[in-house]
Amino acid sequence: MRKARKIVLAEDSPADFQIMKSVFDELSMGLELIHVADGKELMEYLNQETLSKIAVVMLDLDMPHINGREVLDQLYHDDELKKVPVVVFSAMNNNQTILDCYDRGANAFVRKPDTAEEMGKSLSAIANFWADINVLPGYSTRD
Repeated sequence: MRKARKIVLAEDSPADFQIMKSVFDELSMGLELIHVADGKELMEYLNQETLSKIAVVMLDLDMPHINGREVLDQLYHDDELKKVPVVVFSAMNNNQTILDCYDRGANAFVRKPDTAEEMGKSLSAIANFWADINVLPGYSTRD
């Protein structure tokens, strides 16, 4: 079975995105990174993309236009989009925020690490699991 090879990074910070991109480039896993700068761009992208090509969406919570929580709500209430795995990747780290994200349909919550080394370890683990180990459900109308 062919695995999904796209990782969508919903990140409004250019500096954070560049760090994440560098880490993914070093992983050499043949993944295609798609960058969107806010929740509005993310929803537009997901609504036009073949969903089975997406391994995971990495979602920052604090974004302009449509924030991460609003994105989770929109995904959760769409029968096709809710099948796309979403990992919240955020500097926020309080228990209520984490619980709120899971209640809204997030598949995982990972706190953004403080160092480049820790960032590399986290992103490597995320990419390995979601792009190589995880098996996605079948998609129907959008595949």
